Amino acid sequence: MRSNGRGEAMQAFEQVCAKCGRPVPPMPLARPPAYSRVQRHIQTVAILWMVWAAWSVVGWLIALPFVAGVFGGWGVWGHGGHHFYFGPGFPFPQIWWLPGFITVLVFGRAMLAFITGIGLLRRAPWARTLGIVTAFLTLIKPLTGTVLSIYTLWVLLPAPSSQEYEQIAVP
Repeated sequence: MRSNGRGEAMQAFEQVCAKCGRPVPPMPLARPPAYSRVQRHIQTVAILWMVWAAWSVVGWLIALPFVAGVFGGWGVWGHGGHHFYFGPGFPFPQIWWLPGFITVLVFGRAMLAFITGIGLLRRAPWARTLGIVTAFLTLIKPLTGTVLSIYTLWVLLPAPSSQEYEQIAVP
């Protein structure tokens, strides 16, 4: 610290300059630390992952009857007499298993997204890594998945984000 009057060096605890007698202005208080990018956005990212998981499941449940109809066949159209029977699985008789397989994938991806959201909300130490992995796996999902993945990577991927997340993580 320096005196206002003569610019002489002073001790931090002195209230008045010993040479000129002027009072020393109070030291400015340290500003509270600004919220980091991770602190500002982590709750939003977590909630968006949970909403996206529900959105994916609902979208698939709406599409499933149509996909199952196409890949599983509709059987006899009109139920008799019209001879519109093309056989089971028409027009794709070899891949009747596809709707069930896609259902397992959609529910697995939704579970992963939901667990990511819960982990990020609870500030679990492993959740940042899972969020980055989930974001990379979802990056190619058109529109909503891509946007959410980019937002998640913007929040969690930079090197300083690792340190920021470790500070707010609950062991």
